[in-house]
Amino acid sequence: METSEGLTPYPDIPRIDVHAHVGGDAETIAAYLRMREASIDKHRTDLAMWIDLGGGKVPGIDLQAVEKASEGRVLCCIYDYSTHTGLKLPPEEIPGKIEEGFLGYKIWAGPHQRRLKPHDEGYRYIDHPVHEPTFAKMEEEGIVGASIHIGDPNGPHGDRHKWLPDPVDFWRNIHAWRRVLDRHPNLQVINAHMCWLCCQDAQLDYLRNMLATFPGLSIDLAATFQYFYLVDRENLREFMIDYDDRILFGTDISRVPDEQIGERVQQYFQCFQILETDEEVPGGFFGQNPTQGLALPQEVLEKIYWRNAARIYPAVGEQLKSLGYAA
Repeated sequence: METSEGLTPYPDIPRIDVHAHVGGDAETIAAYLRMREASIDKHRTDLAMWIDLGGGKVPGIDLQAVEKASEGRVLCCIYDYSTHTGLKLPPEEIPGKIEEGFLGYKIWAGPHQRRLKPHDEGYRYIDHPVHEPTFAKMEEEGIVGASIHIGDPNGPHGDRHKWLPDPVDFWRNIHAWRRVLDRHPNLQVINAHMCWLCCQDAQLDYLRNMLATFPGLSIDLAATFQYFYLVDRENLREFMIDYDDRILFGTDISRVPDEQIGERVQQYFQCFQILETDEEVPGGFFGQNPTQGLALPQEVLEKIYWRNAARIYPAVGEQLKSLGYAA
């Protein structure tokens, strides 16, 4: 489908960004609300809600303050970015955090950001036994793994325009994660960034295998749009349609200064164009690689934009209804 004068052909579909790093302060949240208004005014695209995945240490976020500042449009996850040296949140505390109102548990297991190497003493992959109590508790309690980050396509300090500088460690991370899923078949989890299996057609086939093997596994699209030009367009489109129940929209957006609101609105719209139209789009949320749009059917778009999020996170569906959407 083609857009008309920069307007979405689907103005009535709410869009939930399940992979955002908003933060809990009122000033940052207010900028998100201004960005939403600008997006509606310019493109008719309704950025209905964001799921905050935080960053760094286990959070001390005031959920009531976030609810008030965001007018109910930002929901939060607990998070931990310390898998390489051991998760900091004791497993027995996780259910209580969910009862407080957090949606799920975000775990980050990409390349270590402080140059800790896999051969260094104390380095732990995601399948290390020290993490088993956490995943066992999540599986037992039905706690969603929120946009869990596994591996990375470009390394922590590598050239971000060079794809996969360390393929051995990349696949070690993927296989370690697969062992976790094997051990916990009832674990409900969303993998961030399509599990970074989106840069080659062969990777899409591997991702198909993972989704077919693990029924509790879903993926988000955060920060993947800049890689879509690397794969066959028809193959990617077929993948999106075949697994439309398992894909959630996300961007990996972080803080938005007022002077960047216009740029962020345009980046969101480019992502929407890639999913909604068959036009050549000059970039996604990150990167400027021209990408042919996928022109996904409306029912597929609805699942990716909000229905899957509302199903996997019941609180999201409830919040959509409270905001006036027909969820």
